[in-house]
Amino acid sequence: MLTAEQNERLCRVGPGTPMGNLMRRYWHPIAATSQLAEEPVKPIRLLGEDLVLFQDASGRLGLIENRCAHRMVKLEYGYPVADGLRCPYHGWTYDGRGACVAQPAEPAESTFKEKVRIKSYPVQELCGVVFAYLGPEPAPLLPRWEPLVAKNLARVLYSSEIPCNWLQAMENSPDLTHTEWLHGHFAQWHLKRAGYSEDDLLYQNTLPYTQHQVEIAFERWTYGILRRRLIEGQTKDNENWSVGIPIMLPNINLTSNTGPILLLWRVPIDDTHTMQWNLSCFRVGDEAPRDTVPHVEVKLKDEHGKWNLHILTVQDAMAFVAQGDILDRTKERLGVGDVGIILYRQMLFEQLDALEAGRDPINVFRDPQQNASLELPIFDRDSFLFAGDGKYRKGVATHTFGIPDTAVAKDLEAVVERAVQARR
Repeated sequence: MLTAEQNERLCRVGPGTPMGNLMRRYWHPIAATSQLAEEPVKPIRLLGEDLVLFQDASGRLGLIENRCAHRMVKLEYGYPVADGLRCPYHGWTYDGRGACVAQPAEPAESTFKEKVRIKSYPVQELCGVVFAYLGPEPAPLLPRWEPLVAKNLARVLYSSEIPCNWLQAMENSPDLTHTEWLHGHFAQWHLKRAGYSEDDLLYQNTLPYTQHQVEIAFERWTYGILRRRLIEGQTKDNENWSVGIPIMLPNINLTSNTGPILLLWRVPIDDTHTMQWNLSCFRVGDEAPRDTVPHVEVKLKDEHGKWNLHILTVQDAMAFVAQGDILDRTKERLGVGDVGIILYRQMLFEQLDALEAGRDPINVFRDPQQNASLELPIFDRDSFLFAGDGKYRKGVATHTFGIPDTAVAKDLEAVVERAVQARR
């Protein structure tokens, strides 16, 4: 249980708030590169700030505030030109640094534009993902987590906007006990009610989650927390325990015990909305990696407003939203199974204290050699992808994680099936 003051300190992310200041020390995913290929101007709301991401006609990325300094028109309606983003109303143009570089209605000899600048932030692209940094200069290095830079991985990036505070979404990661119940027993109950048989792929995919968890452990680790779980019938030689499952503070989760490597960020849009980005990576052996990373938007609800609970990540989102816009932690009752949540909160408070004392918080990297590839505990196994006869269970790579039946899904299924065959 937290006090109301402690809860506010962890949840609020706007400019000048303690958690807002901490979150601004990190790079956050804000878009897929493939999205900009389709639409080069994209409104972005991040940490309570309204911004616009654009790719100019010269191919350069920029992230600036979403209002023209002239008559306050939203720049999300602007269009890219060679030297920046042009406001549609009077043609004022801004480069990626927020400098006004053109004012067509002013005299040619005017220096007025040199006095105009709007807020801008650094952006970088890595592995088909656009990242932004909203903190003070000098900016730290963009972390090169292993799944972002490893070779021979087929990747799909998918996103979903969740209408609740970021913390209750992220606290799902150190909560190991929810897996058995939410993704196992509840998911089975829902699928049966929806008419799925026990032979259906989606129902079969719930079976690993219903295995009973007999022991859990959490420990501090270089980049955050290592979670360990022991399933009934397993020994501690199993990778769930011997390797562990990492959390990278403040808002990144990684799992690899369900087949793909899943690198997941919970990014605060504002106090009551979160953007979840999930990079799903599949080992493809010697096959060359893809030039582009496709993006899929996961729909939380169907056309009738009902939750798409056949999708694993939507099950999580339903639980987050069911806690309210911002969870009132003064009323919760935590038990033994919640020790990971308690440790996670404690470590967040420690990072807030470090920042207020003038120190860099955890996972702020400034040494290029250290940052070349940040190795993580990753299971080198993909048994979840197989049926009992050792063959690939077609659809596991996509349906379980909400990737629609599109050309992207068909391509990924073919890639994974070839990789599985190569490993047998």
